[in-house]
Amino acid sequence: MSSPAPQPHSPRRIEYLVLLVGITSLAAFWLYIDRICFSTLADPIQKDLAISDAEKELILGAFFLTYALFQIPMGSLADRFGPRLVLALSIVAWSLVTASTGFVGGFIGLIAVRLMLGVTEAGAYPAAAALIKRWAPAGVRGICSSVVALGGRIGGAVAPYLTAWLALGLIGFGLQEWGNNPSGVNWRGVFVLYGLCGVVVAALFWLVIWDHPPTLPSPQRGEGGERAGDEADWHAMPGQPEAPGSPAGPEPTFVQRLAILSRARNMWLYGGMQFGVNIGWVFLITLLPTYLNKEFNMPLEERGRMQSTVLVIGLFGMICGGMFTDALRAWLGPRLGRSVPLAITLGGCAIVFFLIPTLPSVWAIIIALGVMAFLVDLHNPTVWSFAQDVGGKNVGAALGFGNMWGNLGAALSPVLLGAIARGAGWDTAFIVCGCSFAGAALCGSLLDATKPVDEVTTGTTSR
Repeated sequence: MSSPAPQPHSPRRIEYLVLLVGITSLAAFWLYIDRICFSTLADPIQKDLAISDAEKELILGAFFLTYALFQIPMGSLADRFGPRLVLALSIVAWSLVTASTGFVGGFIGLIAVRLMLGVTEAGAYPAAAALIKRWAPAGVRGICSSVVALGGRIGGAVAPYLTAWLALGLIGFGLQEWGNNPSGVNWRGVFVLYGLCGVVVAALFWLVIWDHPPTLPSPQRGEGGERAGDEADWHAMPGQPEAPGSPAGPEPTFVQRLAILSRARNMWLYGGMQFGVNIGWVFLITLLPTYLNKEFNMPLEERGRMQSTVLVIGLFGMICGGMFTDALRAWLGPRLGRSVPLAITLGGCAIVFFLIPTLPSVWAIIIALGVMAFLVDLHNPTVWSFAQDVGGKNVGAALGFGNMWGNLGAALSPVLLGAIARGAGWDTAFIVCGCSFAGAALCGSLLDATKPVDEVTTGTTSR
């Protein structure tokens, strides 16, 4: 997509960047609302549809399986056809799938909609990363990525409490009697409402966002044009923005992108790191409400409040994460400035999980899980920035490669942890999470952001 023609009073590029980040952050907000609401409602859905614990865990993991498998294809589509088109269509598609969840009648229907939700959400973050690469100078990509990801985390933090409140507040308002409803919870109405809201977000994104920042009038225009300092304001920012359409040359095909990524040691470490992270972190958005219900007999509204508390603590890490990674990059250089924050934060997550079995109360566990969520969110902008550093023309596919492996870990997480909890207890499941984070910290410490993924193919040396 080409940018709209510049207007006489076109805003400065920095203002366009703020607009891009704000709207993309709103899309991420709704991405997480639709993703996390299911776990909050999983127990009443299980009761109404008469599914077993093992079936529920498969349903919780099903989303992440297709979300993982479609990361690289959707990221490649964003690189090839433009992130604006891919992200706008993704928002519409996942919103329709969310709404359709309100009409399912059993296990097969739930598996189907969760698999489709994974497909439709898979392009969101790769497309967003490609947008930021095109719009933002290298020195502020961490902050921009942090703000977009923060939108997702705010959505995730709001989702449990809002979902529980709506499910109870909508009792008697439409769809509650669609099929059996022994739980008395109107979870069907919640899904339909969320889906309709998502379509509105998609329309807003399509109307406002373009693949590249609009070209500014010359700073020498004088009266009626940009101020002479506007271009200087932009170029004074650390690093330089990518020129639209650069780098030159034909776009790689999907197979070529996959071959480039699979030959890069960095990408396998990147994927291994995210696999280990999601084994532990996804517990928060899948099995935490079930854990609180079975171990502490918490009612639905209290489960929603506790799950939201954990995720709210976590999002403060996202607020700091962009500044954290950009500051360390400036201080330690491009290689250690990316690997050090990953090793520190993920090592801290491992320690938290090892300590949880020793904690004396449910609220102590909630606070500890909040600390873990904070550290994960603190590391998240570094994950995005690393893909932008090494991706070249394949930023969407590079982020997708890491997300693919991360979400394979996420797909495994509820099935694995649920089976361990039933067989050996929740404390053992938490130890497994700690070991997964320790492995992720090791992979993160070995990443090298000075080696672009196409270096393996071209034999070039980064400067």
